[in-house]
Amino acid sequence: MPDLAERVGKVRLLLETLHDPYPTTRPTMRPEPGPAASRYVPCEACHRHGWARTRRGVVLCLVCDGQGWRRRRSDDEAWDAYIGLPVTEAVQLPVEAAHRPRDLDAGEESPYGWERLQAAYEARGSYREVRRCLGLLARERPWRHHLVCVVVVENQPRQLSRWDELEVDLGVVWITLRMRSIRVPPWLLEHERIERNEEIQALANIGLTPSQIALQIGLEKEAVKRQLRRLKQRSNRRMISLSGAPQSGAKPERMGAACA
Repeated sequence: MPDLAERVGKVRLLLETLHDPYPTTRPTMRPEPGPAASRYVPCEACHRHGWARTRRGVVLCLVCDGQGWRRRRSDDEAWDAYIGLPVTEAVQLPVEAAHRPRDLDAGEESPYGWERLQAAYEARGSYREVRRCLGLLARERPWRHHLVCVVVVENQPRQLSRWDELEVDLGVVWITLRMRSIRVPPWLLEHERIERNEEIQALANIGLTPSQIALQIGLEKEAVKRQLRRLKQRSNRRMISLSGAPQSGAKPERMGAACA
């Protein structure tokens, strides 16, 4: 049972990092900058001032409600309100040339670093095997496959019922039992170990016993005790090194060597 729990934890980690090497998607079609017709055109009554001169003096322009711009009608010339020019004149203004990627020099690597990262993930982790088992799960348990992809792989915020949480856990176990090999990149295991140690230390600081910590994290009680002892030893060594005091068992220097 402990071996199965460890395998399930590794498979869940593989599922959570299945899309990590890939870059975030961006739209392939991006509009080029340039002038465009606005909904408004300059007000001829106030000449874009918002105030009109009459015999009684300066009054608020009622054509544009003091905005200086009015709604464009079908027979009006199109204007670009951002530039403040008619579109026919705005299109003749010089524009900045579109950015083009430079050519790579001889021997220079491709700037797509995610491809190298993907190759490293695939070489050190069983991601192909995970995808194969996900395909099997989709054919046999479609709803369970959907929950695993949404909750574990894509990490989308979703309110789950107890039944759905059970389906997610059963889906991960289902994949684990059909995995022919389970390999996790070592940098992911190191990151997970650091996070688990920080969680154990935080729970111990608030006064939880090893049994309570083991129940909350999902580890064995003896494993939690060993980890707490290691953390305490590291803390003691760090305090000794900061204080400058000699460690226990260190031999004092000889008087003759000190005099020499």
